[in-house]
Amino acid sequence: MWIYIVIISLIVIGLIATLWVGMSQENSKSNPKYEKKTKANIIMLSVIYGLSIVAFVAIWMIFD
Repeated sequence: MWIYIVIISLIVIGLIATLWVGMSQENSKSNPKYEKKTKANIIMLSVIYGLSIVAFVAIWMIFD
């Protein structure tokens, strides 16, 4: 059971870190075009994380 908590925690930490980097001031200064695509980037990242969580839950149900 503890392994599931570790994996879910890593997913959440990865999501928070990704959003933190994506919204940082340094990122917008070094790549001004990123700011124009912020909504699309966040939507794409959210879809990727959502699919990862769904896949994890499906694998968890199959092997548990």
